[in-house]
Amino acid sequence: MPINFLNGIRLKNAVVAGAQRVIQMQEQLNNINVFPVADGDTGTNMALTMRSIADGALNNHDDSVHAMSRIVADSALMGARGNSGAILAQFFQGLAEGFDGQRRATIQEFGRAVERAALCAREAIADPQEGTILTVIHDWAQAVKNYLERAADFADLFKQSLQAATQSLQDTPKKLKILSKSGVVDAGAQGFVHMLEGVQHFLEAGKVERLAGAATFFGNKRAKVEEAPEDITFQFCTEALIVGEGIDRGALRDQLRPLGNSMIVAGSDRRVKVHIHTNDPQEVFRIVSSYGALQNTKAKDMHQQHKRAHGKNGELKTLALITDSSCDLPGDEFIRRHIHVVPVVVNFGDESFVDKVTMTDKNFYKMLSTSRHHPKTSQPAPADFLEIFKQASESFQQGLAIILSGGLSGTLQAAQTAARMMQQQFKVEVIDSRAATIALALIVREAATAIERGDSIEEVKRRVQWAVENTRIFISVETMEYLVRGGRVSKFRGVVARLLNLKPILTLTPEGKVEVAAKTIGGEHARKKMVELVSEAARGKKNLRFMVGHADAIETAGFYAAQIRKHFEVHEVPMVSVSPALGAHAGPGAAAIAFLGE
Repeated sequence: MPINFLNGIRLKNAVVAGAQRVIQMQEQLNNINVFPVADGDTGTNMALTMRSIADGALNNHDDSVHAMSRIVADSALMGARGNSGAILAQFFQGLAEGFDGQRRATIQEFGRAVERAALCAREAIADPQEGTILTVIHDWAQAVKNYLERAADFADLFKQSLQAATQSLQDTPKKLKILSKSGVVDAGAQGFVHMLEGVQHFLEAGKVERLAGAATFFGNKRAKVEEAPEDITFQFCTEALIVGEGIDRGALRDQLRPLGNSMIVAGSDRRVKVHIHTNDPQEVFRIVSSYGALQNTKAKDMHQQHKRAHGKNGELKTLALITDSSCDLPGDEFIRRHIHVVPVVVNFGDESFVDKVTMTDKNFYKMLSTSRHHPKTSQPAPADFLEIFKQASESFQQGLAIILSGGLSGTLQAAQTAARMMQQQFKVEVIDSRAATIALALIVREAATAIERGDSIEEVKRRVQWAVENTRIFISVETMEYLVRGGRVSKFRGVVARLLNLKPILTLTPEGKVEVAAKTIGGEHARKKMVELVSEAARGKKNLRFMVGHADAIETAGFYAAQIRKHFEVHEVPMVSVSPALGAHAGPGAAAIAFLGE
């Protein structure tokens, strides 16, 4: 069916599809990153920025294109990372300005908004450089403008304009010497084209889904870069977000200009994101703070980043870490720690959603309370794992997949099948975590820490096996209704539990199967019993790491976190909203405590 207008819901799905494609190609973008600095993080920065955009969009349902574009722009600015992320934030700021006051946009109105977006992106850069993402944005916007009158619909417009963007991307080495020398195209520009690829696929397929296959590479898959961090003139990639009223971006840009290069001042007169490469981050923060309230500051050492990215230039990174979306790590940790995720599909009747891609936890619990259909989770197929394994093989020597307990799901078996199919091309060891949700997250985090520490492959595997043996989880359930709906508990037992106000506390056995750890009466008793069980199980352990998860039960999670800090004198107790893998069965109000100790 032709798509002749753009509303808020279509814009939301388009940016989510674009985000999914950029996140999918994160490692490949890091591998070709040489401009403005060869610090190997363009893919990560763009993925983090697009993840913030997707989360903001998914948690809103306004069908006005102006309202949704405003949400996208604000989410982009709040989550913008790095040079390319800041440029994307300003691009979406311009797009929102172009859609001002519109409920829906025609192709012609979209063309004008894109033109505004391209102009805003360029204006945010202190010293625009051709052969970068800016060039590709400009060329794509020009192609959109040129094709407006001939386009049959939005899908046709994107198909034709994407060809122009792709040609512009191929030409970036002709315009920027460092790209030609390194044998790659510009990473930021490639990321923008990936975003367009995701949008086009959504427009043609009518749904958001992972694109099969990796990207077409124009040049080398890895940049040829010598290890010479001393050639980086300004050492710190410095960022800050300021919030205020009447912020003068031009004056701020002029004040910061003498302190470094690669400067971007993006946003509006109320909220501004600053990005600059400098040797004096504190002076940057001092100047920026005079314009408004200072938030989300960051100063990354690009000398160290360059060494990590190119210290053994030409070699693949050692070990790819892979898990499934039942792993409930906080926020953007999957992207920051380069963890590949195979998503679970969640079905509400005939509606299907991809966990952590087209559905957020907030969306899930809203639907759980309003839908007449009980949600069902569908485990990933071997083909889903195979696609991730193939992608990982482009950048890593081996793979390590830590998967949801085989005693709870067939997900483990699907991963093992895919690993056998890949064994001639790429070795993947699949480990049964015998865990779920936040317990699985603690194990995966342990693996990520060992990899970042530089441990050998065998050392990482030993650490993971130790974590599997030593991680415990306890889950308090507010109602038996969802255990009954999911077939985990009989209707008779559900009725008895409701009459007696029974609140079971569940745990996982050493084999990774669910068992009842205790039965309590009333919510307050259940909370106290949970803390008692955790205290007893953790007694005598050292260097304890905790995590608290909840199914739309932030108050209960807060209580547990406070009790953990009190009993164990630990300062950090991350709290996360758990994924549908647990929420669908335990139901709203459930909360969990997991820990790992020496």
